[in-house]
Amino acid sequence: MNTRALLSVVTLGVLGALCAPASAGNYAVNCGTNGSSGLVQNQLSAMTGTNNTLFVKGTCVGYLEITGFNGLTITGLSLTGSLVVSASTGVSLQNVRVYGDLSSWNHANFSVGNSTVNGYVQITHESTAYFTNVTIPQWSDPTTGGGGSGIICVSHSECNFSNTTVSGVPSSDPATHSIGVTVGSAARLNFASGRISGFDWGVLVWNNATAFFNPDCANLSIDSNPSIGVYVRDGGMVKLEGLSPHDATSACPGSVLIRNNGAYGMLAEGGGLGYLYRAQLAGHAVDGVRVQNGSVVKIRSSTIDAATTSGRSARVKSNAHLWFDEESNGPAAGSALAGPVCVTNSSSVDTDNSSTTLTTVATCTSP
Repeated sequence: MNTRALLSVVTLGVLGALCAPASAGNYAVNCGTNGSSGLVQNQLSAMTGTNNTLFVKGTCVGYLEITGFNGLTITGLSLTGSLVVSASTGVSLQNVRVYGDLSSWNHANFSVGNSTVNGYVQITHESTAYFTNVTIPQWSDPTTGGGGSGIICVSHSECNFSNTTVSGVPSSDPATHSIGVTVGSAARLNFASGRISGFDWGVLVWNNATAFFNPDCANLSIDSNPSIGVYVRDGGMVKLEGLSPHDATSACPGSVLIRNNGAYGMLAEGGGLGYLYRAQLAGHAVDGVRVQNGSVVKIRSSTIDAATTSGRSARVKSNAHLWFDEESNGPAAGSALAGPVCVTNSSSVDTDNSSTTLTTVATCTSP
């Protein structure tokens, strides 16, 4: 036998084993009752390779950061504190309970499923996130009873939510509003079926951000926010579009419901752009739709009732435009407004490609 050849083969085999990437592994941590989150952090630090799975038992307390991972699943984590995903890709959080906040930054790419965040979610610094079957009951300050934000999607991030419930309480500070979903700073949000309720403002889209609210089967409801349902401003764009008549069924109605949100169902100002399709707006005090200060709102196949205080369905003021256009379904299709539209201050409204019948007035009651 050629001893040198045999040694070479053995050496190559050993080197190959040493150099091969670590395979995916399963790990477990038990925090016990209110144990330190450092137990989980230490296990994460000890992991090697990619596509690992970590099972967590017990209740953990403290700060936990997931950083520098390529493929990681964490299941069963119950954390009181802050959970951060940073500079990682392919991170999956399943059956997680967070009592605090869940944040991401530094180009994080992660998903969350079948989980609850008792606090707020913040996605920032060009992160990409996918949330499915998630509940976000926003905490209230134990001293003042006031609330803050539910979801914050900013700084060029991509935020995706499906079957998500976001609930909160009004702010206790008149100068600071609680907001269910905030989209800003050139971020993009996709929000399918779910509910946003209880905040001062249901949705805020601003600073060149884009938000799409498109129910995929169940209804999407933005309701019971005591000041504004949907607020778009400062170059933001928001589209709320229900399922088309061809796609909607009794099992999958896919409607957009904007109801009982204090003063306004939708408020567009400062160059904000709003789009409504197969939306139902009802139960507002001042206007179902308010368009002002250089903004434009386009409405298709929607219903807007008369506001309880002003009696109007909409008001258009200060160089703004309200536009009823049924696109390929026009001009036969249209929207239904129960009250008049008040148009003032070099503003306009048209129904050129729609069967919508409007009553317009030029004198408005305040505000």
